[in-house]
Amino acid sequence: MTEQLQPAPPETPAIGGSEIRKPGYSLYLRIPDNALECRCSYVPRGQGSMMTRDEFAGYLSQYIVKVGIDQHALDDFATKAVAGQQLVDVLVASGIAPLNGADECIRLSVQSSTAVLSGDEEITEVDMHIVQSFINVSIDDEVGRIIPAEQGTPGQNIMGQPIPALPGKPLSVKIGKNIRVEEGGVLIAATTGRLCQTPGEISIEDEYLVKGDVNFRIGSINFKGVVEVRGDVLDNFDITASKGLTVTGNIGVCNIVSDGDITFCGMDGMDKAKIVCGGTLRAHFIHDVDVECAGDVLVDVEIHNCTIKTLGKVVVDKGALSGGSCTALGGIEAKKLGTASSIHTNLRAGIDYHDVALLDDLLTALTKANAQAGETQSPSELAELRKTTGALTDSITSIRSKIDERANAKINAKAVMYENVQLTLGSTTELIYEQKDGPHSAIENSIDGGLRFLSMTSLNVKAADIEQAFVQEYKMSQRKV
Repeated sequence: MTEQLQPAPPETPAIGGSEIRKPGYSLYLRIPDNALECRCSYVPRGQGSMMTRDEFAGYLSQYIVKVGIDQHALDDFATKAVAGQQLVDVLVASGIAPLNGADECIRLSVQSSTAVLSGDEEITEVDMHIVQSFINVSIDDEVGRIIPAEQGTPGQNIMGQPIPALPGKPLSVKIGKNIRVEEGGVLIAATTGRLCQTPGEISIEDEYLVKGDVNFRIGSINFKGVVEVRGDVLDNFDITASKGLTVTGNIGVCNIVSDGDITFCGMDGMDKAKIVCGGTLRAHFIHDVDVECAGDVLVDVEIHNCTIKTLGKVVVDKGALSGGSCTALGGIEAKKLGTASSIHTNLRAGIDYHDVALLDDLLTALTKANAQAGETQSPSELAELRKTTGALTDSITSIRSKIDERANAKINAKAVMYENVQLTLGSTTELIYEQKDGPHSAIENSIDGGLRFLSMTSLNVKAADIEQAFVQEYKMSQRKV
């Protein structure tokens, strides 16, 4: 015979479980250790009367089930019990679970530099060269905020007793380098770079290292910092690196942009590539590339068929500067200028390339105005054209007389200058018709017009200083006469 379990004494919770046995039925109450719920089971015996609703309510009260009683569930349970139905594990009372406090965390204020489309947006074209995205930040940007931990909300068990909530945990992420914490937990970038997150640390890195090629695995790079590539940059993978770029290997048909220095082995752009450099550009060779540079362009072997525009000097140490055009405020020097096959090479030195297009437009307009003046028969029209030519001449003179400490209207050929090389120095443009063997320097001849070809001197020696010496000597000779 099964041992009969006695009801618990009044005011005692039925933690775990209790059985109430009567001649007509058995009622089982199951309450877990946290007393967050009460589940009941009912087994009719058939030897006496069934359990009534009031009896059921009394049992719950006897076992300290005070709050969270589901009256609908209680009524349904009692109705089915009176009808003699067996019931199993029916939930009749529920407490309120505590809500633990949220942990201290970091909420980022910055977004990825590459847009990511949602699933609802129509994608008409996908650039497979864009693989990575960086969270780029600038110095003094707000990158995030530390959100304090919360205390949480306490709960209540079915006996009416409070259940304390666990407070949130302190921040488990270390605030790493190049991030400072200001009042209110505001995180500020101490440098320009990319925001890096690891499971245990957040920091800002101003260097990005690619240990191999820039290809479909790496993708195009847009990074506010220094980029180092220990391999090649394949065609159509563009790189923007605000603080500088170093490529151990070669660069294909790409657009390369940096506010800092750019260094690479070689680049063949096939007339479709461009470099914009805010510092010094260094390379072994450059072929068929459009280059715009704020500093010097220093090449070991060759520049061929490029468009070079720089506010510094252009130096090709061991080989030729041939084909295309080159405008260098700080002067031009190469072992060879042009080619033995007489490919046209256009060289300008001592002028800011920003002024070249304006100067060309002014010269074109002046030529047109002079032609019209020579053809007109109208005195009033002639007077107006003379005013126009005077204004154009003044503008041209103003540009040509600009003083820039970086300017050096000087072109050096260390070995040879081939025919069909066009030199523009100051206001003088001259096409070379016969090969000139070097080493020699070419500067403007302000006394007799045309160009002077002299024994070569370093680009550190300004053409203006050399010409000033000739002018002084000329003045002295005139006084003697």
